[in-house]
Amino acid sequence: MCAHNMTTKYALSGFSNDCVVCTGTTDSIAAFLAARTTDPGKAVTSLGSTLAIKLVSRVRVEDARFGVYSHRLDDQWLVGGASNSGGVVLRQLFSDDQLVTLSRDIDPSSPSPLDYYPLPKKGERFPVSDPDMEPRLEPRPDSDAEYLHGILESMARIEASGYKLLKELGATPVEEVFTAGGGAQNEKWTAIRERVLGVPVWKAEQTEAAYGAALLALRGATTGS
Repeated sequence: MCAHNMTTKYALSGFSNDCVVCTGTTDSIAAFLAARTTDPGKAVTSLGSTLAIKLVSRVRVEDARFGVYSHRLDDQWLVGGASNSGGVVLRQLFSDDQLVTLSRDIDPSSPSPLDYYPLPKKGERFPVSDPDMEPRLEPRPDSDAEYLHGILESMARIEASGYKLLKELGATPVEEVFTAGGGAQNEKWTAIRERVLGVPVWKAEQTEAAYGAALLALRGATTGS
């Protein structure tokens, strides 16, 4: 929605009276818009502080038990959810330099035998809604590279469980995943996710949510709706 008339309050902030003000959106939806994909079965996973997925579906899906919700996208639906797992866990355990260095020693074609549920603290919301779920980050192997491999693979399994749940609830099955957020830069993680998800996984051409927010503002300004 857009409003073409600025109030006195905002005009005093330095904006002109004819400035067009458009409503915003959430970070994960902006990241989806930045990827510029609208076909059913296409999805965007945002790998930022949390792990959020958005899937274009012909069918609306809502289920508060699992934190699943839908937003209207023209004549289709944007279905998704957000896990508490994600980059914030990695930042608790590794520095940026360590993530780069250790990732070089990971073979993404080889499944990790480690089974974790990486959370920054107690509580999960999607694909399992359990406020009492405890993080599972042990046992920790001697090799930091093996440990990182296990964490990345465990996050990939959470992502796969999310898309599996959306399908079980009636959403269009995922066929292809684009990646946004800081995690999109890690090619080894992308390869792990592609193996675990069983569908093509790509780095989105535009990985920053700000780009999607700008596209939304442009559409609002040009349509004047």
